[in-house]
Amino acid sequence: MEKTAIKPPMVSAEITAPFRPPPQAMMREMLSRLGIPAVHLIGPPGSGKTELILATLKSLPTPSRVAVIVVNPAAQRDAHRLRQHCRQVEFVDAPVPRAASVWNLVQQLPLKEIDLVLIETCGGLAPLEDLGQNATVAVFAFCGGDDKAAEYHALVKNSAAVILTQIDMRPMVKFNERVFEEDVRTVNANAQIISLSAVTGIGMHQWLDWLTEALAMKKR
Repeated sequence: MEKTAIKPPMVSAEITAPFRPPPQAMMREMLSRLGIPAVHLIGPPGSGKTELILATLKSLPTPSRVAVIVVNPAAQRDAHRLRQHCRQVEFVDAPVPRAASVWNLVQQLPLKEIDLVLIETCGGLAPLEDLGQNATVAVFAFCGGDDKAAEYHALVKNSAAVILTQIDMRPMVKFNERVFEEDVRTVNANAQIISLSAVTGIGMHQWLDWLTEALAMKKR
C-alpha cells in the first residue's frame, strides 16, 4: 500500500512575525529610559508656537541641550529660524503629524546630549494622534479670539497646560479673558493656564517654571 506523505503543518505568518510596538510606544520607552521629557506644543496656525519656542530657547540656560521637531506645511522655514538658537532642529513639511515620522526624527538625535524635546505642530480640531509625548500643551493667541478654548475643546481636554500668547496686544484687541478661562476650566479643570508674551517676556517665567518642573519630574 502506497504511503501518503505527511506535510508539515502550515505556520501562520502572523504568529511567527516578531511583535513590533507602535512608534509612539518605542519613542516613549526610549525617552523615559534616558529621562528626557517630550512636550507637544499644538494649536491653530498663527497662535505663536514658533515665537514661544524661540523665546524659550533664549531664556533657558542650556538651549544646546534642547531638541525641536517642527511639523507643518511650511516647517522648513520655521526650522531655519529656530536653528539660530538651537543646534538640534528637525522638521517635516506635512499638514498632519504622524507618530512614525516623529519617531524617525527622534532616532536621529544625539539623545545623550539632550535634556528636552519640544514638538511643534498645527491643529487641534481633528482627533489627536499620540506622538509619544509626555505632555501636551495647547497654545492659543490673544488675537485669535476668546472663543478658541471652546472651539478647540478636544485639544484643551488632553492638555496639561494651556498657553495664551500675545497678551501684549491687550490694548488693541477685544478679548474676554474670564470667558476664555471659564471655557478652559469647563473642559479641563486641572490644566494650568499661562498667559504670556513671547515678545516682551511678560509671563514667560510661569512657562519656564512649568518646563523646569516637567524636567525635574522626568529626571526623578
